[in-house]
Amino acid sequence: MDTRHRTPAGALVAQCTDENSCTVFNCEVCLKEIPADAAKLTDAQDYVHHFCGLDCLEAWQKQSRIRR
Repeated sequence: MDTRHRTPAGALVAQCTDENSCTVFNCEVCLKEIPADAAKLTDAQDYVHHFCGLDCLEAWQKQSRIRR
């Protein structure tokens, strides 16, 4: 089973470490500042991944499922 992270459109999500520069914010800041109801938006997912990291993206998506 392929367990790599994918966007809602099915594209692979690149690891932050694959980029030349990536400023990662504290996950708690991202969870507080980015609305959970935006979890279905590709742009919001990309933002969380890029600025907060993959672990935080998973926590943010889980938080959005809980709030529904």
